[in-house]
Amino acid sequence: MNIENIIVHEVRKEEDQSVATIYPRNEENTVDEHAQTLSTQLSGLFRKTGLLTGRFETPESPDDPQPHFVTLLESHFDEGIFKNFVSFSDAAAREFKRKLDETGASKGGYLWFNHYTYNEENFLSIVLLRKKHGLALSNDLTLDQIEQLDLDKLHMAARINLTAWLSGTSTRFISFRIGRGATDVTEYFAKFVGCEEYTRARADTQNLVQVTKKYCAVNNFSDEKTEDVKQFVFERCNTWLDENEPVLLERISELLDSSFTPQEEGRFLEIAQDDPFFLSNEVPIEKSALRGLTRYAGKTKKLSLSFDSDLINISVFYNENDEEIRITDVPVKLKEQLATEEA
Repeated sequence: MNIENIIVHEVRKEEDQSVATIYPRNEENTVDEHAQTLSTQLSGLFRKTGLLTGRFETPESPDDPQPHFVTLLESHFDEGIFKNFVSFSDAAAREFKRKLDETGASKGGYLWFNHYTYNEENFLSIVLLRKKHGLALSNDLTLDQIEQLDLDKLHMAARINLTAWLSGTSTRFISFRIGRGATDVTEYFAKFVGCEEYTRARADTQNLVQVTKKYCAVNNFSDEKTEDVKQFVFERCNTWLDENEPVLLERISELLDSSFTPQEEGRFLEIAQDDPFFLSNEVPIEKSALRGLTRYAGKTKKLSLSFDSDLINISVFYNENDEEIRITDVPVKLKEQLATEEA
């Protein structure tokens, strides 16, 4: 990741105030070691749970205005360069303030604007940072309370693939991170960026897991081959995520065709885009939900146990304190064997 521009503006809104106040920065922040470290930390947080994706709102008719944020981008970003990043970010911060003022008691914070390139693509991330209280030792080794940036979680953040937006290669080029307890401001933050049709990555990822399982069932794969397919999809999705590559159904389908069903091309894609899943080609992924493709397994000399990870707290319950596992959905064949032993 190569950082091109960084700037931070403060948008302060006290609890007893109905209108926020902007404290703008008049020049870009220096791209130094601290900026690089913070950018890396924020990118890591962005990959965790809570992802949503979408695109810019399309006016219903040519006479309708487009989102103000889109107008700002079109007037300031050209051929991979922001002509005046300070001017752009200042105008965007004022748009954020306008949306914030409409939300009543919502808090403000520090707006971090970061333009960077990765794999020859341009990205813009906008992150709302807030402070938290912490402890530090003073020179005389007494404990003092300090204020520091809260980097344990993201309150609100958006990442826009500017290259994909301008080229039209993706219908979901905006990604969101909405922190816990901030779902009430999801709509206003989406409106600030000018986003529509955002969807939760968890729901789409869960559907992708179910599509993979249905694909195996339709092809009458053995249990062993089914696990191979599930592990294959799991590893490919994680690789693309780590490389900041989009997860595309057509790519998964092509890889499965060549490795598992060369005689039935496109079957995975057909299942994914048909009733009841209706997945779009580009699937937003939440890593925790993707673990539904994996299995837990373990054995001793006299015992072997394995089950899908999505059965945890559904039909498989683990008591960590007592180191006990309770299974409620016992296989019929196993029940018959156990009943025979009791007789």
